[in-house]
Amino acid sequence: MKIIALSLLLLFAPASPWAGGPSISPEKPVFHFGQIAEGSRLEHTFRFKNSGDSTLIINKVRSSCGCTAALLSSDSIPPGGFGEVKTVFDSNGFSGSVVKTIFLHTNDPLQKTVRFQLQGQVQKEIEVLPSRLQFSNLDKKTPSRAKVVLTNKGSNTLFLSDLKTTSRQLVAELSQEKLGPEETVEIEITLTPEEDKARFAGYITLKTSSPRTPMLRIPVTGHRVE
Repeated sequence: MKIIALSLLLLFAPASPWAGGPSISPEKPVFHFGQIAEGSRLEHTFRFKNSGDSTLIINKVRSSCGCTAALLSSDSIPPGGFGEVKTVFDSNGFSGSVVKTIFLHTNDPLQKTVRFQLQGQVQKEIEVLPSRLQFSNLDKKTPSRAKVVLTNKGSNTLFLSDLKTTSRQLVAELSQEKLGPEETVEIEITLTPEEDKARFAGYITLKTSSPRTPMLRIPVTGHRVE
């Protein structure tokens, strides 16, 4: 009976968490980069170790979007050796909270896929409020008016020019062309829709002297309530 009981214990005993082979151990899988300006390129290198007793193979490296590039130091890491993933994040076109993920597909039997993440905030150099303008109740006879406020969140003085609209129904006027750090300017907008149309859609465009944000485009929409 004792022999049978011992055999059952061995049969149903929990498996060891690691029974040999390659084992990937990331040093710091998440990098918090704080706040960067839109258009900046962020570079960071993630390190990992092969804590196993056989060669670790990286079968594939991929990122969550094309804005993040990843370069692997080697796709074969010996036992006790270290590997690196060099990443570059292009923040152009992003704003607010950002999370970018790099995936490593390995031959580690317990971690087939390992994730590294870049986390932080991207601050637009020029804040546009509202970022899109919507007129919800157009009048057939009375023009609709609104304002868009531009704020320079960067550290350099910017110059604005070539304010245009995509429709003759839409008129835009800029309060001033010089925009210093933390200063604001206003765009006064007037929409006079055609009487036979219940909806309007167009854009306002504006050039800036910023190499990071050379052009602003503000969508304008509206509809008439009958």
